[in-house]
Parts: sequence; C-alpha cells; structure tokens
Amino acid sequence: MPSQWFAPHAAGFGPLVARLVERDFPGSAPRPDGDNAVQLACVAPPRALLYYCRGLFRVLAELPGGLDRASRAVAADSRLAQALARGKGGARSFVLRSFGPDDPAAIPPEARRGVEGFIARAIGARPDSKHPDREYRLQERSDGRVLFLERVASSAEAEARPGELPRTTCRLLVEMCDPRPDDVFLDPFCGYGGIALERALAAPYRFVFAQDLDAGKVEVVKESLSAKGLEKRRKTIFPKARDALDSTAFEAGFVTAIATDPPWGLYEGGLGGASAESLLRSFLGVAARLLAPGGRLVLLVARSLDETAPLEAASGGAFARRETLDVLVSGKKARVVSLYRVGA
Repeated sequence: MPSQWFAPHAAGFGPLVARLVERDFPGSAPRPDGDNAVQLACVAPPRALLYYCRGLFRVLAELPGGLDRASRAVAADSRLAQALARGKGGARSFVLRSFGPDDPAAIPPEARRGVEGFIARAIGARPDSKHPDREYRLQERSDGRVLFLERVASSAEAEARPGELPRTTCRLLVEMCDPRPDDVFLDPFCGYGGIALERALAAPYRFVFAQDLDAGKVEVVKESLSAKGLEKRRKTIFPKARDALDSTAFEAGFVTAIATDPPWGLYEGGLGGASAESLLRSFLGVAARLLAPGGRLVLLVARSLDETAPLEAASGGAFARRETLDVLVSGKKARVVSLYRVGA
C-alpha cells in the first residue's frame, strides 16, 4: 500500500516541482502543500526527490487544526504508536520540531512533553535536540490542519557560501531549462558553479560552459570537477574566467540553453559600475546572439527588474516568454523567467 510523503522545496517553485514529481514518480498524484512543499503517494521512499526538494518526510497522520490541539491528538492515538514502533530502526535519540505554515512555531510546553513522551515510549529513544538520530515534525498547514511527520532523508547540500544558491535551487533552475541530450549549456554568471555542475549531473548533454569575472570562483569550479560523479565528465565541462558580455568566444547560435543567476547588485566590471538592470538588459543582447532559434534562457532575477519592464520587451523581440515563477531566495522576492529565442 502506498505511503504518503511530504517534501519541502524552495518557496514558489511548486508548479515546477509538481511537474517533476509527475515525471519521476508516475501515478504518485502530487499535490501542493502551500507554496513550499509537495505531498505525494509512493510505496517506497521517493529519494530521487532530494535532487530538487530539501527533505523527505513520511506522513504519519493529518490532525485537527492548531499545534496545541494536534499535539494532544498525537499523544492519544494508539495507531500512531504502532506506526512509530514499526519504523524505530535502532534510534537512540530524537528531536521534535514544530512549524507554522512558513516558519518555526512553538508548542505549549505541556503539550510538547506529552508528544515527546509518546514518541519515547513508542521507539525506545530519548529526546535530544543536539544529537538526534531521528527527527519528528508537527507541520501546521495554511488551512489550519497539522501534519505529523517523520524525517526519512535530507538533501545533500553543503553549507552555501555568501551569494551562493542552494543545490536544490540550482537543480530547479536547470530543470526549468528543459534539459536535452544535444544541449550546449552555458551559465555566464556561474559564481562557484552550482547551476552548471547541476546541469552536468541532471541529464545527458554535449558541452557545459561556466564563466565568471571572478577568477577565484572559477578556480573553485575547476576543483569541483574532481568530485564523485563529475570526474568522468571533466572533458565536457569548461570553466573560464570571462566577462558575460563578451560573446566572441562562441559562434552565433552555438549555445542551445542558458540558465543563470545574474548579479542583483552593482556590476563588478565591464560596464564601469552600471546597475544590475543595465547589465541584465545588455546581457539579453548577448544571449540573443549566442542562442540558436528555439534556444532556452532561464534567468533568476530580482522581481522588480521584470516588473519594471518585461524582459522579453527589453530584448527587442528576440525572446518570447515560456513561464514565470515568483519565488523567494534568502528571504528576498525573486522571479524566475523562462524565455525562448524567437526565430525560424
């Protein structure tokens, strides 16, 4: 019998995540849970979700509204005790966390102690918030109901450097670019290479190019090519210290797909301190030259940059829009804009 699973993801990417779940787990009937999570039904844990979701939880129960009321319902449900005991797996410690629809939220102390005691008796482990073997979560939804969850796995994300996107967000940007086996892929503002390296891992391709003005960051990308999973692809991945507005390294129409996170602040060179908006609109001209007709362009930008004037209009008609997602990146309002190169 299928189990119910809960997977949080970067806020705003729900429509894309639902499509990916339908692709990767046919028949799982995905449904959004707010704007930052998805639920689905599968017999086995759908661990492949961790490429683009931040964690995977088994849904133990859906409970009446409010964390206080739900926590008391957990401690009174003998069926839940049996479900917990079946999956105890030798855990010696656990942590109980609680969340409102968007952020951590407190459970009244008495109710928390009741749930912790209930879990401890069911799995034979002790509460330990510092070194837990297992995590349980009470997750209040926007409709007021509460999910009781058991963490199955977490995404393998290293701690991000300043300005670096989480790995799962990089994968979502890559997936929005519709990967194809014949892709010549480019990230012209690659930073530490997250998007370009995820493209190399996501699906077959011809070449992946990653470039950035910061030579130090490009060296980090080169070092990353020795990591497991990438070492056999090194001859098809090309990191280069280069200005994103210099299109002379490629023939016109050579590139088939671009996904990138341009600077949101001041440009660090080339335009002598011009604004991010000017840089982005200048880059659209470069992208129009590089991309073959039908080529895909995915941009992660500050939301205001697209609201002021649509990017396809700023390109002078070289691009048409495929999709728009309003997302949050480090708590800031952002927008993912998916365009394609117009032409015969």
